Amino acid sequence: MTFLKENYPLVAFIAVYLITKNLILAAAVWSAGSLVQILTSVFTKQPIKKSHIAYFILGVLLVASAYYFDDENFIKWKTSIILWAGALFILFRQLFSKKYIIQDLLKANNVLKDTAPQSLLAKINWLWIVYLTGFSFLNLYIAYTFSTDVWFWFKIIGLFVSTFLLFIISIIMLKEHVNLDDPQDSNPHNKDSQE
Repeated sequence: MTFLKENYPLVAFIAVYLITKNLILAAAVWSAGSLVQILTSVFTKQPIKKSHIAYFILGVLLVASAYYFDDENFIKWKTSIILWAGALFILFRQLFSKKYIIQDLLKANNVLKDTAPQSLLAKINWLWIVYLTGFSFLNLYIAYTFSTDVWFWFKIIGLFVSTFLLFIISIIMLKEHVNLDDPQDSNPHNKDSQE
């Protein structure tokens, strides 16, 4: 449910493209969904995520360009631009504030222990930077070499699967510093209440 709440513009993009095969229309719907996310945050007095603002502005600029020039390749650039921005964000956070992407990804569930050395976290950061940069160039290669349908499936499935695999590789690299036990099992109060 959280996935849909956070990613309904993407789900709408996929649905509209599959129904219409019109990439510009699908991207316009994605941008409209990003605007709805921003307005929902405003009306519910929740903090507005910077990523929602960035996706909306970038989406509107690219959709307008694609529509004006009648060239859907502008839409295909969005993925690469976002991935390059992500790689730069990871790099700058590592260089200037010693924060690492895997800590962000695992902090919600307290999975990562404090014992992970910075050198290992930095290696994982570089792995993510290389992956994001490489995938962004591969995205453009697919966009300009193959049909829009091939690019669409590459973007949707390829990006999801490869990111998931990189996440698994990151966890494996951190195996000695990851707590995969059920937090309830490690809670001494919970054991007392079961006896």
